[in-house]
Amino acid sequence: MKKVGIILMLFTCLFLGNHLVEADLLSNLENKKQHVNKTTTETISPRLEINDIKTIEVKKSNKLLRSFKLTDGYEEKVIRKVLEWVNTASIIEGTTDPNLDNVLFKLELKNNNGIVATVEPAYDCSTKDETKLCIVSDGEVVFNSGNKRVRLKSQELFDWLLVGWKFEINGPTKEELLEETLYFRYYTHLDQKYSDFIMCPKIDKIQRINGDTRSHIISASALNYAGHHNGSYDKISIVLTDTPKEGVKIKNIKIKKNIPEKESIEQCNY
Repeated sequence: MKKVGIILMLFTCLFLGNHLVEADLLSNLENKKQHVNKTTTETISPRLEINDIKTIEVKKSNKLLRSFKLTDGYEEKVIRKVLEWVNTASIIEGTTDPNLDNVLFKLELKNNNGIVATVEPAYDCSTKDETKLCIVSDGEVVFNSGNKRVRLKSQELFDWLLVGWKFEINGPTKEELLEETLYFRYYTHLDQKYSDFIMCPKIDKIQRINGDTRSHIISASALNYAGHHNGSYDKISIVLTDTPKEGVKIKNIKIKKNIPEKESIEQCNY
């Protein structure tokens, strides 16, 4: 009986000892995080601009999982969203060393010459009695550009890097396709001088005329394609009627020059 008791005591000590070490490490990590990871109002500088990036790629252990290209109209929206998160994330204190033993996901931002920057989850690590424990720091990432590594606070970017990219739709939605189809049906009725207005077409409003399901008054809009290159967009707003008796009749056209960036973003649903 004494031998059994001794064995049980040894087992209990070993079992509890391992858990106490792990609990102690976790406690140290939490205390360390509370004292070290202080959020500032500082953001990365210089900002990443949309024209600086051609593609963004999500990888795990150098295996490509998904890429988004600037040349794709829908994927451009995703790139703009990610860049906005990177540019507005707050710099925080804390380690920026990569956890090489357990790489979750890495985001690579590229141009024609190669990698411009990378983003990966941030970790907090603690060591005791030669035991190292690292845990992912929720809402925090490490931004690496050249030789500069900084730790950023951005819950949106963190969530997107871990799972959000998986749920980005491949291509436009059914509603967007319907808007495109309807806009370009009426686009052929415009004068040639408006031929450049083909970007981000939208049907802003559509109503029946006197309750007739075959007759409608439609308000539509789009941006000029040239603005995609020079960075300043013009916007066309069209009002027209579409009836069985008269066909398509353009009632009014307005051109708004050099619209604010916010308005162009709203037009394209970025």
